[in-house]
Amino acid sequence: MISRILATTVTVCALLTPRLGVAQTGASDVTFKVPLNLTQVSSDVVKVAVYCQVTSPAIVSNSSHRLQKQEEIPVTGGQLVMTVTVVIAVSGLDNPVGKTATYECLLSGFSNLLQQWYPFSATSINPTFRLTPTPGGISGSFPW
Repeated sequence: MISRILATTVTVCALLTPRLGVAQTGASDVTFKVPLNLTQVSSDVVKVAVYCQVTSPAIVSNSSHRLQKQEEIPVTGGQLVMTVTVVIAVSGLDNPVGKTATYECLLSGFSNLLQQWYPFSATSINPTFRLTPTPGGISGSFPW
C-alpha cells in the first residue's frame, strides 16, 4: 500500500535573541514548528522523526559548527496528525553579529520489522516508506 501524505508543511520560526558582544556564550533557541498530516501510513512504521539542524561559523561549541535535534513521535492507527515542535538550544556562539546560519529539517520513519530509520519518498524501493507526494525537506538561512 502506498502511504499518502495529505499535507506536510513546515513553518520555521527562528526565535533568536542573542546578546550582542564580541565573544558570546549566551544561549538562544531556534524553534521549528512542523505541521504533519500523515494518513495511511504502513503499520510497520511505529514512529516518525522530524530531524532539524542549524549550521553556522558562529557556533563554536563543537568542531562541526552544527547543532541538531530530532523529535520522535509515535504513529497510532496509521496516522499522525499534529504539529511537531523541534527546539534547538543554541549556546556557544562566538561573535554572531553579521554571520549567517543555515538550517535543514527532514522527515523519516522507523520500521519496527527492520529496526531502522528510513526517509519517506514516493520512489522508495521499500513500499513501507512510500509517501505521495515525497515530503520535501526544508532548508534556508537566517542572520543571527
